[in-house]
Amino acid sequence: MLIKDIKDLKAVNSQAVIINVGTKLVTTLALMSVLKYAEMNVLVIDCESKDGSMDYFFKLMEKHDFDVLSVPLRKHGYMLDWLFMNISAEKVLLIDSDVEILCSEIITTMKDVLYYDKVFGAGFVHGPEWLDDRHGAGYQVGYYQERMWIPLTFLKTFLVREAIEKGYSFADHIIYNDFAPSQFISKILQKRFRFKYFKNSQLSWLNPFKQSFYGLKPCYVLCDTGADIFQYLRYKRGYDYVGFPATILHRKYAEHYHGVTRLLLNPSDSNGAILNDIITVVKQNLKEKYGIEENI
Repeated sequence: MLIKDIKDLKAVNSQAVIINVGTKLVTTLALMSVLKYAEMNVLVIDCESKDGSMDYFFKLMEKHDFDVLSVPLRKHGYMLDWLFMNISAEKVLLIDSDVEILCSEIITTMKDVLYYDKVFGAGFVHGPEWLDDRHGAGYQVGYYQERMWIPLTFLKTFLVREAIEKGYSFADHIIYNDFAPSQFISKILQKRFRFKYFKNSQLSWLNPFKQSFYGLKPCYVLCDTGADIFQYLRYKRGYDYVGFPATILHRKYAEHYHGVTRLLLNPSDSNGAILNDIITVVKQNLKEKYGIEENI
């Protein structure tokens, strides 16, 4: 049903949430997989889509049980901050709009481990690791901060809310580390990577001034969506996150059409999938797996 305000959602133990920004068919594939395998209430949040998404979801609701909420478009991390500060569910299963869950096994496992008091979330662990060409990084200059794999993660609301209230956010950002005592100086030094000649410039002579991350001293650290929340709850509060390594095992449990929404919002981003390149597969899966034609 259509929800006017997120606070109108009934309080439940577990709530699945998918955020849609102009990718109605891809989002529908995510939605159908959640309805099939997750066995929990599902909320689709639409953010100012211009592709007829709302009308499409209204028609889909005639045959399938889920809720839809329309809200203003925000940067992804800030949208998640808002979500956890306002939703009433005890636990939230986040599913990216470009993810298709492939089996119930991973959902069952996440549900089971979240019953433990010392666990704040479950799913897949992403990083830490050196950044590579996918991120435009040179050899061992940038590092990827450890986090939960945001495309599919199950989190306890009250603990995430605690982190946000303490000033932490889902928003992504970069820690400039060439001269750790000053982000200003480090950010200036970071500009050398704009030039191909300096792409692999580690400035190792500045290592005494760099902060150590996992025993290493990268020139900068990418804190992707959710990294700060993860770091606070895992290492400052001492809670556990139960997860498989994302780069090795997530494809066994979920298909990720990587970065469709991100690329729509920022066409210059090279780390994502072009919608037209995957839409044929998406339509085929909708029809063959879930009996949904493009025009419902």
